Amino acid sequence: MNFFQSQDDARRKTRFLILLFILAVIAIVAAVNLVITALVINVDDQAGGAALPDFNWLIENRSLVAAISLSTIGFISLSSLYKIASLSSGGGKVARSLGGTLITAGTKEPLRRRLYNVVEEMAIASGIPMPEVYVLEQESGINAFAAGFTTGDAAVTVTRGTLEMLSRDELQGVIGHEFSHILNGDMRLNTRLMGFLFGILVIGLIGRAVLNSARYGNIRSDSSRRDGAGAIYLAGLGLFLIGYIGVFFGQLIKAAVSRQREFLADASAVQFTRQTLGIAGALKKIAAAGQGSELQTVDTDEVSHMLFATGASFGSLLATHPPLLLRIKALEPNFDASEIDRLAELMPEQSQSGSEIADESLATAGFAPQHFTLTPDAITEAVGMPEEGHIQLASSLRQSIPENLYCAAHSGDDVLPLVLALLLDANEAVRRTQLDLIAQQLGNTTVMTAETLQLEIQTLDTAFRLPLLQIAFPQIKNRPLEQLERITALVQQLIEVDGIVDTFEFALSRVLKTHLNDAAHPQHRHGNLRLTQLPEAVGALFSVVVKQGCEKTNTAYQKGMECLGRHEQRIKMLLDTKQWPDYAPPGDWVSATDAALNQLDGLRMLDKQALVSALVLTISDDGKVTPHEAELLRAICATLHCPLPPFVFDADSI
Repeated sequence: MNFFQSQDDARRKTRFLILLFILAVIAIVAAVNLVITALVINVDDQAGGAALPDFNWLIENRSLVAAISLSTIGFISLSSLYKIASLSSGGGKVARSLGGTLITAGTKEPLRRRLYNVVEEMAIASGIPMPEVYVLEQESGINAFAAGFTTGDAAVTVTRGTLEMLSRDELQGVIGHEFSHILNGDMRLNTRLMGFLFGILVIGLIGRAVLNSARYGNIRSDSSRRDGAGAIYLAGLGLFLIGYIGVFFGQLIKAAVSRQREFLADASAVQFTRQTLGIAGALKKIAAAGQGSELQTVDTDEVSHMLFATGASFGSLLATHPPLLLRIKALEPNFDASEIDRLAELMPEQSQSGSEIADESLATAGFAPQHFTLTPDAITEAVGMPEEGHIQLASSLRQSIPENLYCAAHSGDDVLPLVLALLLDANEAVRRTQLDLIAQQLGNTTVMTAETLQLEIQTLDTAFRLPLLQIAFPQIKNRPLEQLERITALVQQLIEVDGIVDTFEFALSRVLKTHLNDAAHPQHRHGNLRLTQLPEAVGALFSVVVKQGCEKTNTAYQKGMECLGRHEQRIKMLLDTKQWPDYAPPGDWVSATDAALNQLDGLRMLDKQALVSALVLTISDDGKVTPHEAELLRAICATLHCPLPPFVFDADSI
């Protein structure tokens, strides 16, 4: 599997979704016209009994038909846009609307603590900001979902049954499945689908309301009102039946969009954890459990396509998920279905309570570096696709963070001082100026906390710095937009105090800006631009990367350009590799890099893959990779919405 190809596939699915949505709207428009025109004919005093409009009647009354059609299309479109806009406040809103309870790092319950740790490890391993975590406490079935438009506004939700019935490996498999949806574009597609579905379902909801009004309202039943009441009741019944057209198409759309991607997400969970027992075990327990994955207190009409397993019963044609046995056999081809019966007998004994869970509190376990080979193929394969080694590294990083820093990252009061402490300079004079700026804007209490935290940060390996920002993100993003803008401006001021911006300072500020922008404006869309359309931006970015770390600048730059040229030649878009600009480091490298990345984020996904490959080839040209180069590469990938897992590079393997 490949992140870039998966993102491209998700975009094609979006286009397919729009086509199906249009077909559904056409069917609903035709049905609404049929109901309303039949109603017009039959309430006419001249009509003798029930009648339907014929072709000639429709032609004669085409202005009425056009008005009904346009009104229906407009109503459906506005309803969908309203729903999509309401979802833009983040995946957390979806979770809360379904009754989800927010889980924080300070939770004392072992089952919740284990869940939070698993999600946090997966976030660090994936190179994305920590999503919000929710639990559906009233649901005893085994299920989960991820919601949101971008990694910056994502939320992961699981049921209480998932916490109580699954082991840590099985829970990790489920969370890996959901992270696959986050990383591969499925989450964004699924959230948009909620908006589309609302538009085609809303007419049925109106019909239900009209029926209730006719049945229970104060409609007089005397002869002078009987015909009017009957007409209202028939109209409501017609709209209600039309709603079932929407339900049918909605379920068909969900099935068409999500079924195959569930297999891919299962396979991704195996890739993340390097073992099938976790995800397969979770699926087996769903098959064996009495309630399975069905949700009892949640209306699954809008969210069934987002769930880990089906939340309700549907026929095979309309099922949003493949059958459980097929999913299990895709993971374990020799699986014997009789195992489900044996597992069902053991299920009551396997339910876990908090007292049975090993202590999941943060413990300093010692940082154990994991070394990875730095090659273009290895890096592009790792983008959006963390493996077992990345998760082990993430777990080691998380457990090795000093308790004071970990608590600060999850504290509403201390998280800002922590972010600012990451930028405090080792030079005392520069640091005093930075602290004065912080005092002016945030007060002396923030200054004292930042100074205290900075003393501990100085003792940390550089590998901890961006992960600290990742896990702190939920406490940062949920602040008023005006405050976030002030924080971003202050970060920039702190960086520029000494007139020198190093690669870590740039990386931290760029990652922070990108994630905050995604959280504030989550409906990010990948572009369709080609590399050949942005030669100046490409040249500027590569010139900066070469200047920041490579010894043989011209040679390294040329290798990157040749790599991009080979990519373009393969797809017959560029025959002259000299189209790329010559190596020319910009005077103001920070502004030039910002401008270049803003443009390059509009590339299509496969061109981003070529860009990342060429950057890796350029960085590794001199045979070594510094921590600053690694952080710069991760910041570039984050800006391009190509999340790169944490790496501790082994120079000997380059």
